Amino acid sequence: MRAFAAALLVAVLAPSALPAQPAPQTAPAFPKRRVAVLPARDFRLDPESLFVADPRSGGAEDAQNLTAAALAALAAEPEVEPVSASDFARAREAAGQKGIVARGFLHLGMELYRQIRLKDAIAALEKGVDAAASEFLDVAEPDLASDLYLYLGLSYLEQGSAALAHVAFKNMFFVTPQRRLKKGYFPAEAETAIKAAAVDFQKTFAVDVPMGGIARALAFRKAASVVAVVYVYLTGSATGERVEVRVLEPGEKGAGFSQSTGFAFRDRLSAAEGVGRAVSAWIACAALPSRERPRHDLPRFLMDTSGGYALFLRHPTREPFHAAGFGVGFAWQVRENLDTFARVNLFTSFPDRYDDLVQGFTSVRMVAGVGYSGQWSWGRVFLHFGLEGHYLSDFVSSTNPDCKLFGVGTEWCGPGDVDRLKSRFLTGINGSAKIDVVVGGPIYLAFQTGFAAYFYPLPPDSPLNYPFTAELGLGYAFF
Repeated sequence: MRAFAAALLVAVLAPSALPAQPAPQTAPAFPKRRVAVLPARDFRLDPESLFVADPRSGGAEDAQNLTAAALAALAAEPEVEPVSASDFARAREAAGQKGIVARGFLHLGMELYRQIRLKDAIAALEKGVDAAASEFLDVAEPDLASDLYLYLGLSYLEQGSAALAHVAFKNMFFVTPQRRLKKGYFPAEAETAIKAAAVDFQKTFAVDVPMGGIARALAFRKAASVVAVVYVYLTGSATGERVEVRVLEPGEKGAGFSQSTGFAFRDRLSAAEGVGRAVSAWIACAALPSRERPRHDLPRFLMDTSGGYALFLRHPTREPFHAAGFGVGFAWQVRENLDTFARVNLFTSFPDRYDDLVQGFTSVRMVAGVGYSGQWSWGRVFLHFGLEGHYLSDFVSSTNPDCKLFGVGTEWCGPGDVDRLKSRFLTGINGSAKIDVVVGGPIYLAFQTGFAAYFYPLPPDSPLNYPFTAELGLGYAFF
């Protein structure tokens, strides 16, 4: 029974005797940066294969493959949230923007086109194009935007405005470059015009800028609430086929392409791998939250102690006399660049070269006011302006040798041989500059220099005025 009781006691106490296991450390969670990927476009047009028996077959697989590769590369980064065209479309639908206006104008324009009411059809289709552009349907619903341009071009062509029809057809190819049309469905004149637009599109259209212009791409960036826009497209020429990758984001010198990469490819797999590498290269240099330098809170209260030196620029002695002491300063940061301050100094004077300062004196200086400050990672710079009060224990100076030899107040040293201040308390204005250099954490090295001018109760020609001070010490910042 005793053995059982002992075993039970050991079983109860043994876990408490084990060392406590440290809590698992969790990685800090950083906010994700949203990056949009525009639908990739395949600009390898073949004008001779635009009209086919079944326009629904093939054409967009290569572009879709590159879009998926870009989205996958972004998704591999924990601090990036990729936004696809379908994500943008769902967000629009949730916000009540479903492209109803543009779709309504499209159906109205098509019906008016069939009724040969060309002027009304063009007006309706142009309104539909404007509505589609304002809702970025060339990203969310490219087929709808493409139909608007197609029937706008057909209406212009039927009206006899071949040049305007040419522009509309080229815009259709920019939105859906791999679009195929049913052979024999349109008049021969329309087929010829569409083929001519495709040929001209290959030669002249600037496909390297997403969404037709930087300004509109930036507007889409704002509407989609993303920090950058990735644009991928394929081109073909006599020298070979290439994939181009562009990343548009704002920078310090304005918006532009922070990544612009092009490469030749052998097949669909190598093209997708190249897009993944290009997007990963941009991520490696992108301003992700974990790479940003943390912005430390500004200190609210600062205190420093220092050793100081003082010198009066106007003095009754033949040579200047010096003073040394220490000081304590306080500053309260009211705003980012505005502070209030107070400072107290205690100084003791030293004899001048000719001993004209008959006896040493002790002074207490008190300064209070406001200041302007600039703060950087290495420290702070202050410009302080305020009122100063200066108390002197007793100031006695004389150039009479008898006063120095026999002393003040003797028969050989009369009152006219001695300079005294009418008041021991002086008042004036003070200006100073201060530099704080961070040593480590909240501790900083403080250097300050200042100048004062006393105006009360001294007369303007007072023999003692304009003290200059310099201080060096250590301070502590309270956050």
